[in-house]
Amino acid sequence: MTSSLAQSSAHASPPSREQVDAALDELARILTSDSFSSSKRCRDFLEFVVKHALAGDADSLTERFLGVELFGRAVDYETATDSIVRVRANDVRRRLAQYYSSQRSATPVRIDLMAGGYIPEFHWKLQETQSQPSPQPNSALPSPIDRPPVSLQEDHPHVAATEESVGQHATMPGRVRLFWGSGAVALIVVAVWMTLALRPHTTNFDRFWQPILDAPSSPVVSLPTTDTLQFQPNAMQQFSRLKPGESINLGLADVQTFHNWHVSLPVLQATLSVTLALERKGKTPLVRQGTDLKMDELRGHPIIAIGSFSNPWTQQNVAGLRFTFDRGDSDSGPPRIRDAFNPQRSWSLLRTYPEPQAKDYAIVTRTFDPVTHEPFLSLAGLHSFGNQIAGEFVSQESSWNEVAARAPAGWEKKNLQVVLETNLVGTTTSSPKIVDVYFW
Repeated sequence: MTSSLAQSSAHASPPSREQVDAALDELARILTSDSFSSSKRCRDFLEFVVKHALAGDADSLTERFLGVELFGRAVDYETATDSIVRVRANDVRRRLAQYYSSQRSATPVRIDLMAGGYIPEFHWKLQETQSQPSPQPNSALPSPIDRPPVSLQEDHPHVAATEESVGQHATMPGRVRLFWGSGAVALIVVAVWMTLALRPHTTNFDRFWQPILDAPSSPVVSLPTTDTLQFQPNAMQQFSRLKPGESINLGLADVQTFHNWHVSLPVLQATLSVTLALERKGKTPLVRQGTDLKMDELRGHPIIAIGSFSNPWTQQNVAGLRFTFDRGDSDSGPPRIRDAFNPQRSWSLLRTYPEPQAKDYAIVTRTFDPVTHEPFLSLAGLHSFGNQIAGEFVSQESSWNEVAARAPAGWEKKNLQVVLETNLVGTTTSSPKIVDVYFW
């Protein structure tokens, strides 16, 4: 019988020599696989963090430490503007997921890299065997094989049993019972210890995700998409020949429209974070692209909607809640997040194209259908980068420890909203910061 134990190298007891050897063997298989053969940087990254974790040095695996040791950055380099470590870690996570998806049989240990962190997680494959207690040699307790039992029957006069020998052998059964009784107690103690040690510990991360993890059907991740306009070949040639100050007149026939064609990179980053987080917990989501998904297709599935104005599921389920999205009183202004409890309070961007100026905001919303009690989760940003930080936020253990510290008792069974803020330098986001939370 086999069982799986997820052991975080940062918080669990040090692995045994056998576990270390198994992990190093698995690392060697990963590094020589097709998934990693094309990227030496990813091989170096994974080998570095795994060996440090197995050596008991997991706490040192911070973004700054990796930037200095692996990528030659200065000790005081600005991690907020230099995303080399985050980008490489995301690439390693993607390649690990690709590697394990191609494995036809279970491996002795699975190596994962949690979203939002750089400490590898090891999922050991434990073999449980039933063992019989084997008594240790003891000169005071002769083996039944070495000393056969002596008959003390009085109706056999030819057996000469002295009072001393009778007493000696009469006490043996009690001593044997004592030995085997002690062994049974020891086995019970070990069994209880193993049960407690292997019993999964419920974290705040688990409490948030439990309604989706417990659902009988796979969750559906709904991606926002936009239509893409492309010049027809003749129009493209005319446009390419334009000189500064010149113009051309184009009609609808000169433009081709592709429906549900474009998905932004930050949305894909959010999808990757959520997918990896769910797969670590044994739940494989279904990813669906486009805004044309019908209710019949999604009935019975928990929905994880990414995007705000570009995702109708967010518009439908977040409208009317305390924190919601709108475009001002005229419905044509810049997008904003509004607090219905305090109408004077809102968060907005000065511009959204081509990129936000310096910040982006997002709302994480989890609600339960009042009739079916099915969970709905929205990860929605004002701009696309808000979608990314919302996906990263819900996928990190530390996020829900911070939320739980602000939450009422029983929060895991309540509807909730979390407003997030991130700073932007170019297209690089900072770690999401909680602006406000609300439970009901």
